[in-house]
Amino acid sequence: MTRRQEILETATAVFAEKGILATTVRDISERAGILSGSLYHHFSSKDEIIAEILLPVVASQVVGFDRIATQTTDPVEILRRSISAAVAQTEANPNVARILQVNEHLIRNYPGLDEVRRQRHSLRERIEGVIAAGIASGQFRPDVDPRVAAMIYFDAVLGAHRHLKPNGTYNAKDLTDQLTALALQGLLKQS
Repeated sequence: MTRRQEILETATAVFAEKGILATTVRDISERAGILSGSLYHHFSSKDEIIAEILLPVVASQVVGFDRIATQTTDPVEILRRSISAAVAQTEANPNVARILQVNEHLIRNYPGLDEVRRQRHSLRERIEGVIAAGIASGQFRPDVDPRVAAMIYFDAVLGAHRHLKPNGTYNAKDLTDQLTALALQGLLKQS
């Protein structure tokens, strides 16, 4: 692992603990065991660090969703697989999930995160589109607002970091099964 990667891992933990606004470059450099000035040898700003932490994860969510959507056009199956992929990613990156969830309001306007916002918006539109397609096909309830359902989807999968082992009580499969059952039962049209 390079020193830059070590600093990113450290910064991710600090941002997850303290939040984006409360975290300073000094906090990151002290935790990483370097001088603040040395941090600028690796990164030009705190904004660059935040973007490098969030963008790869958010971009991979879009890529993962698109891969799922090329494998099936069934809205139920797309949601089932995307929930599973999102929980797995949250399990692999719990600190990033926490940063995204806790700092959601800040990320919307934070300088330097334009691409993160664009990717998140793109993913939200994709989820809303699948839900709208499920409504149009008669699989999902017609009284469901796709925007609200997408908000609940994101809150559930990002919040999964609090409930997954080792600190929580669920493994990824069990939590995925529960989230999928709840989401789909809330969306499926009753016969």
